[in-house]
Amino acid sequence: MITAELRDNCVEAVVFGELTLADFRQFEAQVEAAIGTGAPLRALVDLREMNGLTLDAAIEDYRFARRYKNEDGRIAVLTTNDLDSIGAWLEQSLINAELRLFDDEIMARAWLAGETVE
Repeated sequence: MITAELRDNCVEAVVFGELTLADFRQFEAQVEAAIGTGAPLRALVDLREMNGLTLDAAIEDYRFARRYKNEDGRIAVLTTNDLDSIGAWLEQSLINAELRLFDDEIMARAWLAGETVE
């Protein structure tokens, strides 16, 4: 399950349990709306409650990344899980976008806002 919305030109998504194709399409719609504004993409993706994704969601993620591989912006990922598997899934998304992993939401939001975060 996912909640995804465009708020102040920032896509905010939270994944609970297993990410399905329908969930990923919800996320895609919000990212496409953000890209449509003409501003660089900003996204906050919370994966702290995610416990996997379906194969069709993974395939759609790959296709989506290929369509939007040249988009610039920032993606902050909140996670406390195994960074190798989650990082591999996310690195496919929006290849030119800067991607950083965080375990603290305040720091993630600060980074998205352009503040220097160590």
